[in-house]
Amino acid sequence: MTPIVCCRFTLLVCGLMLGAVAATAAESSPVELARVIADEQAAAGDRIAAMVNLQAQAKKIAADQQAAEAVAPAVWGVIAKPPVGDPKAMAWLVSRGLELLPVLPVTPDMVKTVAGIVADPSRDLDVRIRAAVALGALAPKTPPAQPADTLAAIRSLAIASLQSELDEAARRRLETEFSMGSLASMNMSQPAETGLRPDGFGGRAGREGLGAEDVDSVSQAECRRAAWRLAQLADAVASGTGTKASGLFTGMEAADKAQAEALAEGIRAIALAGLLAKTLPSAGGNEASGRGGMDGMVPTGFDAVIETALEEAKALPE
Repeated sequence: MTPIVCCRFTLLVCGLMLGAVAATAAESSPVELARVIADEQAAAGDRIAAMVNLQAQAKKIAADQQAAEAVAPAVWGVIAKPPVGDPKAMAWLVSRGLELLPVLPVTPDMVKTVAGIVADPSRDLDVRIRAAVALGALAPKTPPAQPADTLAAIRSLAIASLQSELDEAARRRLETEFSMGSLASMNMSQPAETGLRPDGFGGRAGREGLGAEDVDSVSQAECRRAAWRLAQLADAVASGTGTKASGLFTGMEAADKAQAEALAEGIRAIALAGLLAKTLPSAGGNEASGRGGMDGMVPTGFDAVIETALEEAKALPE
């Protein structure tokens, strides 16, 4: 099973499991769910399930101030003090808590803490991105006290998100080369029977020891993930126009809005033209693999595409 198929299968199973959990706990009240979320002795799965169901009742909570005030301490407790447990599971729990903040009562001190999460390189990358999104949603009513610092943190986060893609690709490539090297040493004496070349790689081997089709699929998925992250950051800074405008710039002074809009436009351009376009077919691109760019150029490889985007991110106005 290829990496992309494994990923899709895992997401499908998780989706079915979470759907089942949401159906069985749909009758739980927000207060009951908050009690589970706040229980540090509860199983991680139970706390996550409670957060999922709390999200499902977001509209109900937003319309009920008493329920919102009762739920807020539990959700905020998870955000302000990351729970102990599996890092990925806990990051998921915190991310969903951040998504609930716009329907809960929020204080300037809470906004300051969320801004601190965005700027904290020790926190999970996607948690930091969700924190930026939360700041953008909260800004019209409770803007961060230091907007310039927040914009600088988001710019740095955009750079960090692209660097993480390169680091992850390098780590995966090293692991694959090690495993394929071990396979090669086992099959050196029987290349004809195994269908492998003497070096242990199949005839279609490409980047990271994957087949050509697999390389295209992985590159598409990685580029789209990187584009999604940047698009989220751009929208957190400035999204929409006129009365429908949202994001951090809505709560800024006029002098700071131009800087915010310029940053948002720059990040969004990298996401759409620099990354997402590379996975879309075009007249001049490779439609079979879906890696043609809008300008007809086909990227030479995932690393080259991300490296170009990274250099563009570093050139964004400070």
